[in-house]
Amino acid sequence: MKRTMMATLFSSALLLSACSGPSPGEQLDNVLKDTFEAEQDYRSTQGEMEKLEKNEQQLFESIMALTQEQQEEVKAQAEEALASADERLALLEQEKESMGTAEESFSEIDTVIEEAEEGVKADLAALKEKMQERFNAHAEFADAYGKLTNLQKELYEMLLNEETDIQMLQEKTAEVNEQNEIVQKAVTVFNEHTEQFNELKNSVIDNLTQE
Repeated sequence: MKRTMMATLFSSALLLSACSGPSPGEQLDNVLKDTFEAEQDYRSTQGEMEKLEKNEQQLFESIMALTQEQQEEVKAQAEEALASADERLALLEQEKESMGTAEESFSEIDTVIEEAEEGVKADLAALKEKMQERFNAHAEFADAYGKLTNLQKELYEMLLNEETDIQMLQEKTAEVNEQNEIVQKAVTVFNEHTEQFNELKNSVIDNLTQE
């Protein structure tokens, strides 16, 4: 049930000196810094969510090792897992909100593109497109992760019901595992887009500083 840690966006820190008004490089640097700061809440959720996921996995394994005679303990651990899943869903909303704010901050790149020399407009437009792909990839991840967590909640709720048989648990666990594969692929895609953006960003910055 564990998700791979997601890559983060790194700000540029150009440290260019201003002459007669901000250059495209300085303007881009400001946009990147604002975007990076807006993603702070997204970054802060990563460790918390991973910790909750690990604990839930341990709870689930513990529950499956218990017997019918230990139903009270099963119930207590399943309720703890349910509360943890709800906490993860709240963190996911916080993460989505952070990325939404970052997307708004990055939209300021339109002004940079408008005011840039013709020679660098195409590079900046490509950077904008790549970042949008990254935001879209995160939205797809968030959707998949939300579905996964809700399936996990259904599994925990089944554990609370003494009438649930082992076949029903196995079928629900298979659903969880299948959705987890979708989440892992979504994380990989997001990380790839983040890496590609950072590489393109560095190339664009190099070009701008040589202007």
